Amino acid sequence: MDSGIEGSDWGVTPGADNERREELIIRVLEYSATHGLSDMSLRPLATAVGSSPRVLLYYFGSKEGLIREVLARSRARQLEIVEQAANSGGNPIETLWRWLTDPGQIEIEKLFFEGCVRSLHDQDGAWRDFGSASVQEWLAPMRQLVTRTGAAGNTPYAPTLVLAAIRGLLLDLLATRDQERIEGAFESLIRLLRTEPEEPA
Repeated sequence: MDSGIEGSDWGVTPGADNERREELIIRVLEYSATHGLSDMSLRPLATAVGSSPRVLLYYFGSKEGLIREVLARSRARQLEIVEQAANSGGNPIETLWRWLTDPGQIEIEKLFFEGCVRSLHDQDGAWRDFGSASVQEWLAPMRQLVTRTGAAGNTPYAPTLVLAAIRGLLLDLLATRDQERIEGAFESLIRLLRTEPEEPA
């Protein structure tokens, strides 16, 4: 009788088991970036990624565990972009902005903001702490970006200000797709960061 479990996922060596898990999470992340997570159902998800609900539960424990893994991976992807920008040439804040607004990043950005919004209401479930973690993880590399840019007014709160501005503009861009207006606003932000603070009278 068919158990509904893919035979290749059971009774395998630990190394192969980990490889299969990694393969599945990558597929689930791609699927979630396109379809979102709020209304995710295991059966259509499993079909889309070439697996079964029981196999997904075997690897991730529960639907909640799977969602938390996907959200953690999406945060990690964005954090990699920040760290790459910090080590790039030119103005690292502009480099970060170009990478975040690249058309290839749109779906993962949508997933990121979905996680932030859901975490405001879900204090105990799969989405808990996503928004808070996504801020705390960014602050240290953002300080590197602000310092390397030589931004005026580089205070302990400058990374928070720049992070909030970039995320606000990115959310606006996703919502309105008004590229010209948002790019103009970003250029204004860069000019403000370059402005030398006035000497006290």
